[in-house]
Amino acid sequence: MNDFEKKNRDRLTQLLARVPHKNCPEGWRKSGTFAVGGLTGIGFSKQSEMLLVISSAGRGIIDCTLGEKVARDYESGGVWYSPLELLCDGIGPIVGEKIQIAGLYGGGLPIMNGDGESLEIAAPEWPKSDLIFCAPHTSSIIDGHQTGCVLIASDYFQVFGFSWSGNSFAFATSSDVTVFTKISGQN
Repeated sequence: MNDFEKKNRDRLTQLLARVPHKNCPEGWRKSGTFAVGGLTGIGFSKQSEMLLVISSAGRGIIDCTLGEKVARDYESGGVWYSPLELLCDGIGPIVGEKIQIAGLYGGGLPIMNGDGESLEIAAPEWPKSDLIFCAPHTSSIIDGHQTGCVLIASDYFQVFGFSWSGNSFAFATSSDVTVFTKISGQN
């Protein structure tokens, strides 16, 4: 690492150290953390606040608004899942819907919602990463624009992102998924 890179790394590390830690962003509530052995991917329905979770032990559906598991299929692997296309067939309340998946095999979820809120990832203590929620027009790495950013978790993330409506977001590791939902009436 040359001198410029070292100074820039030190500057960014100092900026990130100023971001306050909070378990849940203002205007949101934590719907729950769900244990998932061998998690390989997650994806949101485009028609509801349902989150499809894929693991080595099958598929499950979490209702992000209620914070409850609402469907489960223990079949591992099958024609219902294409890791190359990053698509999976829905079950239960989203049966018949093809869900775009992100996780172990690639892909990505939206990192900004329609209200301008965003999720940022930083790894000053790599390989562990920090997941930072930012209010509109803020950023954890721009000096003077950090107010409204909160560090919500530090872990070894496989995937994170918002639902298609922007009213929920989730992050997942290899062993669990954590879901948040916007408090009704908050914009």
